[in-house]
Amino acid sequence: MLPRQFVDEKVALKQVIDEILDDVVYANQHVKETYYLTLHAKFDKFDSGKFIVSQPVMTYRLPPFVSNQLVFWVNNDRGICELLWMTSKKNGKLAIEFNKSGVAYLQAKGAMPS
Repeated sequence: MLPRQFVDEKVALKQVIDEILDDVVYANQHVKETYYLTLHAKFDKFDSGKFIVSQPVMTYRLPPFVSNQLVFWVNNDRGICELLWMTSKKNGKLAIEFNKSGVAYLQAKGAMPS
């Protein structure tokens, strides 16, 4: 079982990221091409109740893997904005966690038509 404070912090971080995504996707709803949003987020070292979230970067190519990164795939025509992957550092190595239930992942694996 995770400590209550840790769960509350993760929920708060998710809410902040969701608000940022909503604002960016809404502001770019005119974009017809599929694009990617990259955010960097981490908890503040000095105050565990705070976290630092970067401004999102919008690209039309898949970004490379970087530590503390969240990458979202956005397709306005289909009304989809979903997490592709998130990265973190574990024991000095880059750990990548893919969203294996998302539309983009399933299409890449040939499980769904594009």
